Amino acid sequence: MGVLESLTDDGGGVSWLLVGVLALAVLENLVDGDLVWTAFLVATLVVLVLPAVVLRDPDAMLPPTVTALAVLPGVTRAVGPAWVTEYATYVGVAAVSLAVVAELTLFTEAELSPRFADAMVVLTTMAAIGAWAVLQFYSDRYLGTELLGSKRAVNWEFVRATVAGVVAAVVFELYFESETSSDANLADLPEGDCG
Repeated sequence: MGVLESLTDDGGGVSWLLVGVLALAVLENLVDGDLVWTAFLVATLVVLVLPAVVLRDPDAMLPPTVTALAVLPGVTRAVGPAWVTEYATYVGVAAVSLAVVAELTLFTEAELSPRFADAMVVLTTMAAIGAWAVLQFYSDRYLGTELLGSKRAVNWEFVRATVAGVVAAVVFELYFESETSSDANLADLPEGDCG
């Protein structure tokens, strides 16, 4: 079993518990009338449970570490201070990107090198923020909203999204390296010492 496959053995029960917390955050945002965040959190929820549904296996969940990173923005938004909300968006998008890349690696035939997976997390995060900026632009233009503000604000959105993507990629890389080193340490032990 490879290192990435062993990541799924880290406790599906904990990941399901975190998904339950995210479902509560979805309800909280829905009750508050924040439809944009509700939609984003529902999309995150779908990404997290998709492997278990498609494979019809409740144990086909991401590791709790990755799941917690994806759940964190929704929880922070629900119970955190107001200044955290702005940054929760970027962390949330990066976390969903990380979850998608991890799921591709763990639950499909796709084979991604760790460096390529890191780059894919960053690029997916930037692409998602780019799509969000396009939606905001058309909303401002045709619906009369004022979501974008200025070109400078849009540029800063891309900078923050890039930083969040890089941080998520670093988390993925560090987690991957720690799993690799712990698997290597277990492989070095005599068979009688592993139990």
